Amino acid sequence: MREEELTLEKKEYISLLFLLYGEVLTESIKRRMRQFYLDDYSLSEIAENEKVSRNAIHESLRNGVQKLMKLEKKLHFLEKNQHLSSLVEQLELTEDPSQREAVLQKMKGELFYGV
Repeated sequence: MREEELTLEKKEYISLLFLLYGEVLTESIKRRMRQFYLDDYSLSEIAENEKVSRNAIHESLRNGVQKLMKLEKKLHFLEKNQHLSSLVEQLELTEDPSQREAVLQKMKGELFYGV
């Protein structure tokens, strides 16, 4: 993963995964991911601060990303969160009471039954 190859969209996605699942990571991986994905440190800055190689940081981040993506693949929390967020937006824009009720029913299905 080269810094220049990491698109803003992918970085945002990984940041969201980190916010959801980050607590399951080891302290060192969590700290490095926080610095890279949330605080916008470069690999070199993190490596210098921790007195390790850039490659060590790169490997920690790669391992962290793999763990986060594996969790999302199994649990789908981010996917469900994004779907519920879109339903909330839809609800805010809907004025027709019957349509609002339909959106609310969808939301209840997602929240209570995972449907």
